[in-house]
Amino acid sequence: MTDSEAEPAAEEPLDTAVLLADLAAWWAEPRRHHGFTGNPARRIAGSEWDQAIPEGTENPYWEIIRQLPLDEMMSLPWKTGPEPMLHWLSGHGEDYRMFADRFAICPTYSWSICTPGDITWLGKVLEGRGVVEVGAGTGYWAWQMGQAGIPVAAYEPNLPGENGFARKEWTTVLRDDCSAAKHHPDRALFLCWPSYADPWAAQALACYGGDLLIYSGEGEGGCTADDEFFKLLEAEWDEVEYSPRHVTYWGIRDYLTAYRRKT
Repeated sequence: MTDSEAEPAAEEPLDTAVLLADLAAWWAEPRRHHGFTGNPARRIAGSEWDQAIPEGTENPYWEIIRQLPLDEMMSLPWKTGPEPMLHWLSGHGEDYRMFADRFAICPTYSWSICTPGDITWLGKVLEGRGVVEVGAGTGYWAWQMGQAGIPVAAYEPNLPGENGFARKEWTTVLRDDCSAAKHHPDRALFLCWPSYADPWAAQALACYGGDLLIYSGEGEGGCTADDEFFKLLEAEWDEVEYSPRHVTYWGIRDYLTAYRRKT
């Protein structure tokens, strides 16, 4: 869950309660319209795209995401789901509001949005198997899976704040590099938003001995992983399904996909 294109993140993680209060105050104001299209602001909360957080669990990232204004141009043919925006242009193009910078919010939570539907989908795909996650960053996805009863061994070589890409940890994250994948062939390998043009995702996949890969990131030519990773994916793995309720930021083509090793 790192991003080599990122600017240095804020020294401290964002405060969930403060950001949610700021968003609530903004929505309480008279409804604004987009400066270019004139369309009213919308959000996931209360819409057909909303997803309930299971009782007894927490998902503060999703609470924030569902309150962000959406890209209002959903009528375009390539739009397949809601795209929350961390900014909003209202009035006559003179009022530009930034709720949070992506390079501050993602190192607090995750570079890939984790929805309740994603965790439900993972439980079905895994069929009782555990997960090994390398490059776990903040451990946010591991925390969400753990709350759902999915056993997770999460590894990350850097302490929070060391590389500027993870500002806190949400669960126990063990210190090891991508080679930790080889110790858990009985588990599914989970890779979330591997660093752009960095070899560690390909190295993790090469040393993993199991048969199930869960990948959250962009496709080949995007801003995650390197060419070698996608070569290995094409040569040795078959896509089997994807999470239909995954949500991605406006302008980001992020998918949550399951792959099986070719026989």
